[in-house]
Amino acid sequence: MADKNIEKALYGPSMTEVALGAVLGLIAGVLVACVYLVFKPVAQVKEMPKEPLRSVVYFIPGNESTAKSRGWQAKQKQIIAGKALSLSLVEDELNAWANTLASPTPAPKPGAKPEDAPKPAGDGIFNPGKPNFRIMGDKLQIAGKCLLNWYGLTHEVTYLATGTFTKSGDSVGFSAEMVYLGSCPFHLLPAVSGPLVSHLIARVKVSDEIRAGWAKLDSVTIEGGALKLVAQ
Repeated sequence: MADKNIEKALYGPSMTEVALGAVLGLIAGVLVACVYLVFKPVAQVKEMPKEPLRSVVYFIPGNESTAKSRGWQAKQKQIIAGKALSLSLVEDELNAWANTLASPTPAPKPGAKPEDAPKPAGDGIFNPGKPNFRIMGDKLQIAGKCLLNWYGLTHEVTYLATGTFTKSGDSVGFSAEMVYLGSCPFHLLPAVSGPLVSHLIARVKVSDEIRAGWAKLDSVTIEGGALKLVAQ
């Protein structure tokens, strides 16, 4: 043991120790960068600026026209019925349905007294609120607020996921190609982004009837600016 200490004092750390230190330093740097970007707000706009900033993540919400969403309740009944169907939903109808969903308790306002602050929602770290849908060509954007809850410390961030639908086995699921939590691009970490999106979708407070009806769908595609649902 003494010989090793003398050798380290004379020649410094070994190559293994240097490599391990570099790897640990890199991991720590990535984690710090991810935390910083998660807490960095996104910019909500009505349309993309002519000269978008590379350092800014932009969020354009989907439309919520009352005139275009009048038939969503009848279509919801068809989905719940679980019978053969082929129907299309525009983003206005999707958002009309989303507006009926419950939202998590909002994060306390800065300067609020502890006794006045709302109790944290849910029993997990991620507590997504009602989603907002926007159809972008042949892709669907799902976005919304997410209350992060870490042992009572809460912070509200925006999540954005853009992708299509794929069938795996007997079920149809959303396959995200771009995923942001705050301004952090989680799609650059494929091993993390997939489970994160699945967890957020599972945490949205959707009725069991809707989930059961969705499970019976054979295909979900995006055609002509609408989400097309088909069940045989």
